[in-house]
Amino acid sequence: MKHTDNTRHTLLQKIKDPNNENSWEEFVEYYSGYIYVIIRNFRVDIEDSEDLMQDVLIKVWKGIRQYDPEAKRSKFRTWLCSVIRNTVFNFLKSKSVRNSKQNVCYNDALEQMDLVNEAEVDKIAEKEWQNYIANLAWKNIKNDLSPVNRDIFENSLKEGVSNSELAEKFSIAEASVRVYKMRVKKALSKEIVRLNSELSW
Repeated sequence: MKHTDNTRHTLLQKIKDPNNENSWEEFVEYYSGYIYVIIRNFRVDIEDSEDLMQDVLIKVWKGIRQYDPEAKRSKFRTWLCSVIRNTVFNFLKSKSVRNSKQNVCYNDALEQMDLVNEAEVDKIAEKEWQNYIANLAWKNIKNDLSPVNRDIFENSLKEGVSNSELAEKFSIAEASVRVYKMRVKKALSKEIVRLNSELSW
């Protein structure tokens, strides 16, 4: 589907301009955490994940101007996850070939990656994106909430905690707990929508 709003450009559209350094810095700020999570999904250790994240960012910087969502018929994050998968695959392959006897962990991870097809990459991309955006949205709004709103919502996420227990813990009416939770969910949903609109293609 073509974009109809020519005045508003998402972050991903802006980074196609090689002279727009600010948008690239913003992209790194927003996406590096997501890239790191996907890399770790492929059973890469922490130290190697940091290096691979930088490699992926370089490849995105070089390849983003050729990326065409209309031609690819896929979401940007699907394309990004394919870049991540290929980068990780090549890294694991080089590690396993150097000394196959000692690099059992690399061989195991490589075998697992061989089983990951395009549809599964897309599933990983979507699942981790939803988690990432929800966490980012919460980080963005939580300091703007009143302490009681924030505390009630955070406590409500604990498994098995009922509204009546929260009401007792915070010495407020159960109806007030529902109102506080609803306010936070509304603010959170609004921020998730904003982030998806700004960061997606």
